Amino acid sequence: MVFRRFTTSYRRSRCRAVGGALALVAALGWALPAARAEAAQGLDLALAAGTGSHRVDKLALVLGWTRPEPLWQGTTWRLRLRHEAELATWRVPGAPDVQELGYSPVLRLERPLAGSSTRFFVEGSIGVRLLSGTHVGEHSLSTAFQFSDQLGLGWQWGAQRRHTLGLRLQHISNADIKRPNPGMNFWQLVYRHSF
Repeated sequence: MVFRRFTTSYRRSRCRAVGGALALVAALGWALPAARAEAAQGLDLALAAGTGSHRVDKLALVLGWTRPEPLWQGTTWRLRLRHEAELATWRVPGAPDVQELGYSPVLRLERPLAGSSTRFFVEGSIGVRLLSGTHVGEHSLSTAFQFSDQLGLGWQWGAQRRHTLGLRLQHISNADIKRPNPGMNFWQLVYRHSF
């Protein structure tokens, strides 16, 4: 009886997550052609790897594009807007892996380093995530829908600044939509290549 309730609840949660993921993919599919048309340097692809709360490891593939014109241009600094679509997997010790699908608008404040083509940047974002499951080992995240807050810093270098290396701190939680809301924190190393 308990097993039947658990499997029914798990199936419902899985169906909601899959339905939400399909809706997000449809929305990104609708937005991507317009974003690609206006992308300054075209699309970029990133690989992010990190570790987080409860000994959970994360590996992510991130598709990004940057708005051509800066939102603000100072004498040495400028503010750019990036869009990032992410597909990730969480390796949970002793439990099923969790899949993550999300979108984040990223504000990036960047500055060229004197005498080189290298740029330093700091960035931050608040995005949305859909998870394939709400159980991370012994911890429950309560909802498949989550918010993602990120802070990061890094460098861009190379011809046309095609290479980026950064470090990010990411917090994922449901903003108390439903309790418990333990959230997850990840430290991630990100390498990005622009095409």
